[in-house]
Amino acid sequence: MFNPMIGALALATLPGAASAQQTSGEVGGFPPEDIEMVVTTGEGGAPEVSATEFRLALGGYYRFNFTCPDAVDDETGFHFESIGLMTNAHVRVVSVGDMEIYMQGLGFRALECDEPGTVKFSFHPMRAGSYDFLVRDHSEPPQMVEGVFIVE
Repeated sequence: MFNPMIGALALATLPGAASAQQTSGEVGGFPPEDIEMVVTTGEGGAPEVSATEFRLALGGYYRFNFTCPDAVDDETGFHFESIGLMTNAHVRVVSVGDMEIYMQGLGFRALECDEPGTVKFSFHPMRAGSYDFLVRDHSEPPQMVEGVFIVE
């Protein structure tokens, strides 16, 4: 017999999966649900990401954590962007370390790690759809990995 509580816990532990606490079509409340992307250096310096697909609830409240443990300097860092998601989301707070910027709907284009650390931003996805993202290194030409945010 299916136990919905166990199903919800299993879903919450999958990389890139939104948990059952978010309901599509409802604006999520505090605290935001954390979703993680860890970017490491793969073979030949190419970026490797912990997840290439993130499923989000329309209107849910999320905190995206972009972590770069391998970045050392401008030559070894990583760049993240998802223009589609950013133009269809209400951005609330951007934080780097203990510094927070309260955006209240203002947008940004990209995040970049040039040293080890995590950049976070909290947001509400406001339009359903599939929004591509890319993570690239700083080589010429850049090596990249692509993925998608799916807002349902």
